[in-house]
Amino acid sequence: MSVETIWIKILLFGACREAAGIEELDYQLAPSSTAESAWTELKNRFPDLARFDRSILMAVNEEHTGRDTILSSGDTLAIFPPVSGG
Repeated sequence: MSVETIWIKILLFGACREAAGIEELDYQLAPSSTAESAWTELKNRFPDLARFDRSILMAVNEEHTGRDTILSSGDTLAIFPPVSGG
């Protein structure tokens, strides 16, 4: 029996949250999807997120991660805008 999809939770923070108009959502992806592919699908759904494309930070299950990280069903992907301040 093969798994046709996985489900992850996506959390958005700061300006990313404001741009999408949501804080979190459950998202269905193909098996072996990466954090990058989840981000691409999210930008397709919420085009205003594209402005953060080069600067976002990601974490999977509360661990900082790269965009090439493969996601598993039940993972939580957190997306953060660039951090600034003084």
